[in-house]
Amino acid sequence: MNSYEILRSGLIFATLSVAVACFAQTQTQYSKRHIAAIKTDHPPIIDGDISEPAWKEAAKAEGFVDIQNGTLVADQTFVYLLYDEKYIYVAFDCRDSHPEGIVGRETVRDMKFQNQTGNNPNNEDNVEVDIDPFLTHQGSDVSQFSVNALGTRSASLAGGRGNKAEWKGDWDAASKRTKTGWTCEMRIPWASLNYPSGKQTASMGIDFQRFQNRTNVWSIWSNVTTQGFIEQEGVWDKVLVPQSAFKPRVSLLPYLLTGVQDGELSTKMGLDARYTVTPQLTAVGSYNPDFSTVEGAVQSIQFSQVPLYVQERRPFFLEGGNYFSDQTNFSNVGSYFSSSNIPTFDIGAKLYGKLAAQDTIGLLDTVSFGTRNDFVGRYEHTFSETSSGGAMVIQSESPAGENVVGVIDDHQRWGKLAFETVDANSTGPGAGGGTETFSSYYADKFLTSMIQFTGVSNDFVAPDGFFPYTGYKGFTGVEDWSASWRHGPLRSTEFTLVPIDWVQTNGQPYFSGLQGAYNVETRSDWHIEADYQNMDFLGTRNSIVGFNIISGATNRFHQFGLQFATGELGSVAATTFGPVMTIRLLKKLDLTYNGYLQDREGLTQQHVITTNYELSPTKSFGGRVVVQNADTNAYFFYHNSGGKGTEFYLILGNPNAARTTRSIQAKWVFSFG
Repeated sequence: MNSYEILRSGLIFATLSVAVACFAQTQTQYSKRHIAAIKTDHPPIIDGDISEPAWKEAAKAEGFVDIQNGTLVADQTFVYLLYDEKYIYVAFDCRDSHPEGIVGRETVRDMKFQNQTGNNPNNEDNVEVDIDPFLTHQGSDVSQFSVNALGTRSASLAGGRGNKAEWKGDWDAASKRTKTGWTCEMRIPWASLNYPSGKQTASMGIDFQRFQNRTNVWSIWSNVTTQGFIEQEGVWDKVLVPQSAFKPRVSLLPYLLTGVQDGELSTKMGLDARYTVTPQLTAVGSYNPDFSTVEGAVQSIQFSQVPLYVQERRPFFLEGGNYFSDQTNFSNVGSYFSSSNIPTFDIGAKLYGKLAAQDTIGLLDTVSFGTRNDFVGRYEHTFSETSSGGAMVIQSESPAGENVVGVIDDHQRWGKLAFETVDANSTGPGAGGGTETFSSYYADKFLTSMIQFTGVSNDFVAPDGFFPYTGYKGFTGVEDWSASWRHGPLRSTEFTLVPIDWVQTNGQPYFSGLQGAYNVETRSDWHIEADYQNMDFLGTRNSIVGFNIISGATNRFHQFGLQFATGELGSVAATTFGPVMTIRLLKKLDLTYNGYLQDREGLTQQHVITTNYELSPTKSFGGRVVVQNADTNAYFFYHNSGGKGTEFYLILGNPNAARTTRSIQAKWVFSFG
């Protein structure tokens, strides 16, 4: 037995031993907390000043604890909660013994949740309220509302929402510095949430969080712990569910796009529509959508033996996007539905939300007249606060034939121990095979252990999915240890080890080896990381050692970094070099540079320069230049979001072309309803 086999066997034995030892554990050491529902007839003014009389009548949450160790934090937070028929009102009083150290940087709305890294998206002083209206204790049902010390808002709504402000909800917030720290007020419309209707009273899940940048302390009211045990979230008792706040509503966003390219004038019109069927169900439709003005993700040019995943950015697919996922906590199999495989369509519609508190549905259908029809349907049922299961059907029809993929998944957790299974099968031209996945993981305060068995047949075909690997079966393990410190030169550290042992379905070697990473972050905001990979892939070898160092790790406005790796890729000597830089100039001009150079049988290179200047909260201009080897594409834009009214775009060039195009496009989006 070689050293890798010994390590693999040891990992499997250690993981299963921990699983057996903890199988009987049914709950964590923390207890959920309760807060009363108090309705107000005198709503507060949202200006950051919490001295108004209304807050003296509010329910109060206090006793914040360190999410890492459960102990009371030194600088406490006090939260006040009210509601009426239209809004939920939340006030935070954040005490700070050194108020001069409060950090507020971000001015762009929703950036907190767009820039998440790992499990903690916090990189400045901010507060957050999490609302689980159906009290299902499922992360997919929780909406998050966060505000930083400058008053910049960020929201992540249950089920996923796109970038359309008209559809994301008009919630308001304001922050204010004080002698004892800082304060914040929020006003959240009931209309922004899916919530149970037809009841006089309901208990809802709620929690309050705060991140203090100076001390790196992430504190919370009802401690769900760093493992994210949402069943320990707080309970908002006996809420009088609004009877007049909801009205079925149609929101229409027609657009007009006109432009000139290569001397030819073109005009295009289309429509996006959203209809709130009930407080639990939402329908979205799109006719003749415009994706040309949506800035797509730039795909990496690094060498890879398999296709690389491209992130979805188109609003139609982002709306309710979480309702079309199998919701696994860990899976290296792939994605059964990847909307990037649908390049465009003529007409599309989706329906998503709740059929009942425990039942979730998502339906999506897109049609390209005469060429293609794609359908996705998913149903999920919550059995308990720590268990759920679901089924999904993905159908793609084209002149080549009809492919159908059926998926069944199950998720169970007992305290720190969890099991997940996902099985799928495919039919249609060239198809007939399936996939199977079984995962077991144990999540402790510092250590997460996972072992997974996966099998994907050679004839598993998923035209609307993303499966970089097929025709194999085998094991994957993960050992991840992380810790953070409140004092001293180091702020946090993490060590990850991933052994993989896959074979082809005929028993021949496929993909096996070991990869790992170790990083530390310093109190002075440096991120230092070392990576190692020693893998065999279908007879070729990947043996790479890499380093990554970043100055200003948590400050996107002043960040400089460098990635370097050397070794073998596909049994060929290779060296990669990747500088990065983000900087803010003149308080409103953001400049970002990402570079990638790879020397493997010749030099390949990619350089991406992005600029954005904020003229006001609703107006900005900028551009992007992408250099990929011999190709260069540049485009420039002006955008006026118009708040909740008309949006206007002016674009010189094409955001998604391979090379710069001589074109100009003007787009108007109008809002009705």
